[in-house]
Amino acid sequence: MRNNVLATISLLVVLGARADEAGTKVTGEELRKLVTGANVTHVNKFGSLRRWTNEPDGSLLAWSSNQKHGSATAAPRSAHGKWSINDEGKYCIEIDWKRDDEKWCAAIIKATDGNYYLSSVDPSRKIEFAK
Repeated sequence: MRNNVLATISLLVVLGARADEAGTKVTGEELRKLVTGANVTHVNKFGSLRRWTNEPDGSLLAWSSNQKHGSATAAPRSAHGKWSINDEGKYCIEIDWKRDDEKWCAAIIKATDGNYYLSSVDPSRKIEFAK
């Protein structure tokens, strides 16, 4: 039993080290420079392609392909929102999509390949910031 516990702890330490090696959390002034004025592209968990620009005043106008409520006839949507960086150094989004409000915060992780991700290096959590 003790060996199983030690093996599990060792595995968790190794997996944690791999996650850290795969990416680094973007913080402070580097994060602010990355996101301010950036054209953002993200595909959410429903498969909706979304785009917005982080205006310097904290506002944004988002566009979505609207896959969550979609079908072959679903119309793309746009909505106003806000972006910010919270006290924990996370990138935060609030968008009023009329049908559903979207509100989340996530750490921005820069992977060793140069791509950015929300909270963890996982292809389904990729986010792009272009200037």
